[in-house]
Amino acid sequence: MTLAAAAVRPIVRIPIRSEVRRILLEGMLRGDPAPGSTINESELSALLGVSRTPLREALLGLAGEGFLRASPGKGFFVLPLSAKEVEDLYPIIATLERLALFSSPATSKAEIQRLADINQHMAAVRENWEAALEADGRWHETLVSRCGNERLLETIRALKFHAQRYESAYMRHSGTIIQSVAQHRGILRALRDGDIEMAARLLDDNWKISQKFLLPWLREEEASTPAPRPKRARA
Repeated sequence: MTLAAAAVRPIVRIPIRSEVRRILLEGMLRGDPAPGSTINESELSALLGVSRTPLREALLGLAGEGFLRASPGKGFFVLPLSAKEVEDLYPIIATLERLALFSSPATSKAEIQRLADINQHMAAVRENWEAALEADGRWHETLVSRCGNERLLETIRALKFHAQRYESAYMRHSGTIIQSVAQHRGILRALRDGDIEMAARLLDDNWKISQKFLLPWLREEEASTPAPRPKRARA
């Protein structure tokens, strides 16, 4: 069989460790493995059908990104959720997104319409937290996608994986969907009016709404978790 030249595309081989990382990260965003849990490398290796080498490479990579912690002699465990990380993380993302927005060219009517369509879809799937979270992420990525500073955009994407871990955990636990549709509409109105300063202020408020839900929940969870008992020194 002959393939037309236009139909032939290069075969891209994805390193196994990259695919393992993707699967593990998507699982953590769904709470599997759960925050604070230990990674059983033998079981995970068998489950994924990969050898220990690419698995360990992926785990070390995720530890470097701040999702896991490596404990000498004990292996890896998923970092627990904490109010402190939310307090540190969300203002950074908001600041970087505002920087990306200020670094972008003026938003065209077509781009504003595309953002409005995504926001409308987000409103339509408000009963499905996974779909709503995906739409919200797509809306923000589209908003800043014309920035032109790829290093800045890569940094924002990396930080947002951490934010998604918190938001998905909260929505799974509470059954409450953090909804930003009205705030997105306000940002779009400011962009239509050419008021980038107002759009940036509203974008900052948009990131604060997640903290409003997350922080009380996390503080309550931390208060109800008993502190670990200190180990007795051996005689």
